[in-house]
Amino acid sequence: MPVSTPQSLREMQELLVDWVSEFLETDVSLEDNFLDLGGHSLLAMNLNVRVQQRFGHELDVKTLFERPLGDAVGELHERVAAQQAA
Repeated sequence: MPVSTPQSLREMQELLVDWVSEFLETDVSLEDNFLDLGGHSLLAMNLNVRVQQRFGHELDVKTLFERPLGDAVGELHERVAAQQAA
């Protein structure tokens, strides 16, 4: 899949929630913590492969592990938007 830009932060949030739900086989919200849901480093690597292919950037794994999913998505969106503005 080529690198593409989400239309909005909301679109990126929806994609990431869907992907994490798929990997963890459970319902996920932006308030959830990846590790608390059963996520681990191998799943984070697999998720980042998909994110890199789609957006050309990776999620910050430290943020993904320590903070709610919405925070990790927000940081990713900021990096993608900054690159496009440059």
